[in-house]
Amino acid sequence: MAAPPFTAAQIRAACPDGHAVDIVTTRDGEVVDRRRTVYFHPDEWAVSMSVTALGADGEPVGDAMEARSTWHELRDHAVFPGDVTTVTRETIETPLGRLECARYDVASGEVTLVFWFSGQFPGMPIRSATVSEGREVETTTVTAVTDPSP
Repeated sequence: MAAPPFTAAQIRAACPDGHAVDIVTTRDGEVVDRRRTVYFHPDEWAVSMSVTALGADGEPVGDAMEARSTWHELRDHAVFPGDVTTVTRETIETPLGRLECARYDVASGEVTLVFWFSGQFPGMPIRSATVSEGREVETTTVTAVTDPSP
């Protein structure tokens, strides 16, 4: 297996109670999903998450879905088979600014899944893409990260 970009402890430290991440997903250049994940009730082993759809104006739409996950389960979302994964460094422009990232290219049949992880934001990838025939057909990008005020 390829080494994950973060440890469970790094993700736990980066996701205090009230930590929120907004993402937007596009398919063939069209927005198909916007959502906000809020982390709450973290403890040493796990965290609860609330996921809410967002409208074009960034405001919540509909009811939130809630789940609880261990920090190790969250880390394991970024564990990929070593024989089909290439890890490089790349600096990318994002809505959060210019970020140096670990880029994971994962060959998966006829497509390549690409994930960019920023050390400034341990946890989910800052950007991910599905690449087919050299073209990004779907992307998901973190558009905002909000932490609770001290």
